[in-house]
Parts: sequence; C-alpha cells; structure tokens
Amino acid sequence: MNAETRPEPRPRTAALDWASVPAEPCPVSSTLDVVGDRWSLLIVRDVMNGVRRFDALTSRLGIGRATLSDRLKRLVAEGILETAEYSDRRGRTRHEYRLTDRGWALRNVVIALREWGDEHALGPGNELLHLVHRDTLRPVRLALVDAATGREVDARSVVSIPGPGFPRRDTEGVPDEVEATNT
Repeated sequence: MNAETRPEPRPRTAALDWASVPAEPCPVSSTLDVVGDRWSLLIVRDVMNGVRRFDALTSRLGIGRATLSDRLKRLVAEGILETAEYSDRRGRTRHEYRLTDRGWALRNVVIALREWGDEHALGPGNELLHLVHRDTLRPVRLALVDAATGREVDARSVVSIPGPGFPRRDTEGVPDEVEATNT
C-alpha cells in the first residue's frame, strides 16, 4: 500500500472519566429496576426454556405463590411477558406466560449470567448444561464484536464515549461516526 492509498490513522479515544458521567439515567440501573431481583430473571429463564404455567413455575422455582404472582404481574406490565389462554384438563380456561420480543431480548443477559456462573460459581467441569448451535452441535458463547467488521473484540479494549443522550459539554476528539453505549 503506498502513501496515497493508506488510510489516515484514527485518533485513539480515551475512556471518559467515570466521575463525569451522570449517575442517572443509567441503562444498567433502569434494567435492574425491571428485572433486578432474583425471581424475575429466573422466571424469564424458565419461560425461555418452555416452563410457562403458574403451577409449573411455582414448583420448579420453589417460589411462593404470592411472590410469583407479583413478579408475573410486573413482567407482564413491563412488556416482557404476555399471557395466553389455554384449557386445562378439566376444560377450565387458564393463562400461561410467553415472552414478548422485549422479553426475548433478555436472552443475552441470561446467557451472560449463565456463563459467569459456570466459570465462577459452579466452576469449570461442573457445568450442568452446555449451549451449542442447534444444527452443528458446536459450543457457542457470547462475545463482543466490532459492529462494522463482525470481528470479536476483547472486552478490556472497550471504552465508553458519549452517546446521543450524554449532556454535551466537551466531546472534542470523539469521532462523530462512532456510536457508543455507556455501561
């Protein structure tokens, strides 16, 4: 490549000083407001895996009926679950719970918690299940990828830069074409 066709080097962007980032609004905090208790994510996990009925959730999770009822109402109100009617063995109309698109969008959160738990809570060699691709049966894992190239990126090389909701004061040196998420 000669000097005429070589792309100009891009300026490196330093991470924001975390102290300058407003504490609210925060996507992590807002998410925890919706699904931040133990039961909510376990309910989402089980519904993702086909456990959709109240009694089945109660017995599988070992959760009290009042607590389950409360969490289900909240998850429905937040648009994460929706109810669907079915008839039980006696012909009575009952409701089961299904994930909405918003609920399915939590799958990577559940997978990330699972991967962390396999490695740090249960420990390597103690995994109960492995996630594999349905067609190839090869193991899969979560990864950060460069949005433009699709290449995997090491999490330690990721920095936060101001996004569209950041109070604009001094964003000199931040490339306009870079979209950022503040974690």
